[in-house]
Amino acid sequence: MKYVDSGTGKMPLISLIAILSISLTVNLPGLAISPIMGKLHEVFHHVTELEIQLLTVLPNLVTIPFILCSGKISNQQNQMFILGIGLGIYTLTGVLYFFADTMIELILLSCLLGVGCGLVIPLAASLVSQYFSGKARTRQLGMKSSLSNFTVIFATLFVGWMASIQWHLSFIVYMIPIIPLCLIPFMTSKYISAHSIKNTPAATQTPAATSTAAASATSTTAASKPGFIAFPGKTAIMMLFCLMALYFMMTYGTEVVSYYLPFSMEHYNLSTGDVGIATAMFFLAATVSGFLLTRIIDFFQKKTMQLAIMLCVIGLFIIPIFHSYWAYIVGVFIMGLGYGVVQPVIYDKTSYVAPTAEKSTAYFSYLLTCNYVGISVVPFIIGAAKRVFEATDDVNFSFLFNGCIVAIVLIIAIWKRKSFVFEADPTYYGSVNPPIPGLKK
Repeated sequence: MKYVDSGTGKMPLISLIAILSISLTVNLPGLAISPIMGKLHEVFHHVTELEIQLLTVLPNLVTIPFILCSGKISNQQNQMFILGIGLGIYTLTGVLYFFADTMIELILLSCLLGVGCGLVIPLAASLVSQYFSGKARTRQLGMKSSLSNFTVIFATLFVGWMASIQWHLSFIVYMIPIIPLCLIPFMTSKYISAHSIKNTPAATQTPAATSTAAASATSTTAASKPGFIAFPGKTAIMMLFCLMALYFMMTYGTEVVSYYLPFSMEHYNLSTGDVGIATAMFFLAATVSGFLLTRIIDFFQKKTMQLAIMLCVIGLFIIPIFHSYWAYIVGVFIMGLGYGVVQPVIYDKTSYVAPTAEKSTAYFSYLLTCNYVGISVVPFIIGAAKRVFEATDDVNFSFLFNGCIVAIVLIIAIWKRKSFVFEADPTYYGSVNPPIPGLKK
């Protein structure tokens, strides 16, 4: 049996693959619809554009309450059951899409898809948090982020190809949950505990040292276990709130690419194919950043978060200033590089803030809700801002506006660069017992 480092020992490679396979599903809702919206206009002549847009919006909106529900009811005893239910609903919906021939059926199935995905999403991150610690966890959260972003690229290309054959075939992408569903037996706590190898440094100590270590272990708090920091209750909530705010702002700021890049590129006479390639560059860059996350942090160290946010700002300003094809590619790509670092680092910090492994699912559910809220509110905030600044016909306004917002986040990140929220390596804080609120290096 092959093993991987978990930070506290070794765990089966098959268990890691099983846990990471959940990430293949988290970004799929709405994906199958986006590339075939034009095709659906041809199939359903009588429906409005709003009804077709609901097929992309509804899964994300319905997902939000079920993310919170999953976080609220999940614990180490029932999380595999909840995961199985979520993946089962997800897969069943994918099958039912093949038999949907009316718009109302597609809309209802989109809602059901959001239910299944919402139950699964928090567990994709919290299971990594529960079984890994330290740099091993940072590395695997980077992999988790990479896989979810890579799935977007794969699914978009696959859906476009399938739609050219028959539009129903596009929904094959919603069968991907079968993979983690079949691998559930390998990610149960019973299987992982039975096949893992734990580090046992106490075995090499003298009897006196062993007694001292045992006494010390008894006196430490539960939060001082590997991968958790003993923040006082209110401080932990404050840290979580700050991470949620940062995740919301970065998701909102960069998601403008998905909503408004097509309008900007088409305004400057670039083709739909060019738009697809430029959009894919964002997810490709985020995938690369996730795979190289620990190396990036080791290289840039304390400046990592600030440089990542700066890349997002630069990318957002390149797009409205330079309007050539390659300028769009470069702007979107460097924005994706920045976001691909920020996202998994925020996941990692949430793991440290959660007081226990069991609480991590609830904490991740709150955090990930901000992601989906950030995605959903982009057109509403941009639309309101356009009316306020009388820029309703300006195709560049959305990027300039969000660029200014993310620039403010960058200023805060530089100002608070020694804070827990903007420090790229949270393991430092775990070395202090008890940790000091507002701890600085």
